[in-house]
Amino acid sequence: MSTRANINTPEYWNAVYREEWESRRVESSNYHRDYGPIHDAIIQTIPDGSGVLDIACGPGILCRKIKTRVPGAAVMGVDFSSYAIERDWERDRSAGVEYRCLDIRHSLGMIRHQFDVVLMCEIIEHLDDPAPVVREGMNLLKDGGLFIASCPYGDQIPDREHVTEWDHESLFRLLAPYGSAITFTHFPPPYFHVWMLAHLRKAR
Repeated sequence: MSTRANINTPEYWNAVYREEWESRRVESSNYHRDYGPIHDAIIQTIPDGSGVLDIACGPGILCRKIKTRVPGAAVMGVDFSSYAIERDWERDRSAGVEYRCLDIRHSLGMIRHQFDVVLMCEIIEHLDDPAPVVREGMNLLKDGGLFIASCPYGDQIPDREHVTEWDHESLFRLLAPYGSAITFTHFPPPYFHVWMLAHLRKAR
């Protein structure tokens, strides 16, 4: 499914996140990785007391929001950027968010327990082959658990970091093996263009 060269490596993202932290953009009110209404829609689906895994958590924005708004949730974020994970730990240790540095492309199996909610937000468009990552994410989800993915919708992706393109049909095909129904929600600009969120309950 990949349509363009993939620059996404741990080294690349270490450099990106270092610049964003050192310039204090991560802490600003208009940080471009804070997907406000999309995050709000996700958090509304998470019951208190849930175990939540955020796959490719980056700077931990969503993890921190979940723990703040759903304080009884046990939240883990994983990412292959060692720099981001170190900074996330420094900022969120007292809040009780757990972070682990691992490469989601081949190391999700290192996680040994299952979760009530698994998130893959703003990540599938960065992967040459997201299907194995989704499969491993589903393995970490309890039967009947909630799986959520979000990504840009449509053919025009104005970002050199994005290597795959997604519409309803392609995202449906990716997720259909795992649930009996998939719900889609659309979000209009001010993001790059139309964004979509899909969620399902893992088949028992």
